[in-house]
Amino acid sequence: MNDAAASGRSLEVLSRPGVASSLPMILDWWHAERVLVVVSPGTLRRTDARDWLAGRDPVFFQDVTPNPQLSTVLKGVELVDRVRPDVVVGIGGGSTMDVAKAMRLLPRADRSAERALAGEFSLLRTEPPRLVLVPTTAGSGSEVTAFATMYVGTRKHSLDHASVKADIALVDPLLTYSCPPDLSADCALDALAHAIESCWSLRSSAHSRALAHNALARLARTLKAGLDDPSPERRFELSQAATTAGFAIDLTRTTAGHACAYPTTARFGVPHGLACALHLVWLLPLTMSERVTHCHDPRGPDFVARRIVEIAELLGAETPESAGEALADLIRRVGRPSRLGDVGIRKADLAGIAEDALGSNRIANHPVALDLAAVNDGLCERL
Repeated sequence: MNDAAASGRSLEVLSRPGVASSLPMILDWWHAERVLVVVSPGTLRRTDARDWLAGRDPVFFQDVTPNPQLSTVLKGVELVDRVRPDVVVGIGGGSTMDVAKAMRLLPRADRSAERALAGEFSLLRTEPPRLVLVPTTAGSGSEVTAFATMYVGTRKHSLDHASVKADIALVDPLLTYSCPPDLSADCALDALAHAIESCWSLRSSAHSRALAHNALARLARTLKAGLDDPSPERRFELSQAATTAGFAIDLTRTTAGHACAYPTTARFGVPHGLACALHLVWLLPLTMSERVTHCHDPRGPDFVARRIVEIAELLGAETPESAGEALADLIRRVGRPSRLGDVGIRKADLAGIAEDALGSNRIANHPVALDLAAVNDGLCERL
């Protein structure tokens, strides 16, 4: 461990099978006396977390559910105020890690917390406890990003600030072995969406695209092989690729795929990663066809076309126009539904999804300008 990581000035990622067992060493390095652990009851049962924390008398916050509400995060904020931990440890999937990231920073009052989420960062804690994140799924990339997602009702909010990022991430593929195939697939599709959206984001750079291409190539290769009984090597590849996609999306942020996915998850309970992938199926050809007339990227329509050509090649599509169908094929290969109608969405539901998506700030990061008619048409094609 380097001195910068130990002092909390930067993120350090330790990635290898069994690395989660190094948590006691990290806590000793920091001379941590009060440790607050964010973990779901199921994850606490399935992992060796109690052994990693033996002799420390940690406090556990277990009120964690997928797609957490701000009210849940604020319960954690109250616990942070009461315990005053030296270190917060988040062990779990993306939602658990997002709760851990946000609860050590947000103010306690509902209205102040919402103002902080809206960008009043002066309301955040100036000296938060250190943070260690231990992902148990391969997908969200939350272990390396500087933002945390939560909901107020069905409206998605993101705490997006440099102080959100962890001090250390322990990426241990052994912890993903207990994930059932559907969960593994949905998480992998989330990482795939991060890679695709990072490729074409308005904020993309040569560096971010190199990360995204690396992740997308590895994810597509792994998904093509299926996830019914992944080998240890495939689990390791998924963990590595998901973290790489997390690094890419941390640099660029998400685009229309995530903007459409948030209401799909909040309103209809579709798992987040699957929702992202389902929307990218229609967004890929739409973005290609609209790149000239509705280009939103200052680098121009040819630049956007090159990005989609790269994505299509990495997905194994024969042409850029068939990239969406290549993605749909990957979704089916891992046993997940590839159409919106297959997850319970009907034509009457589309207007609400479209309106919520167009109200998201992630739409502004998409390479082509989208309006209500274009989004509705794309959604209708995937019913």
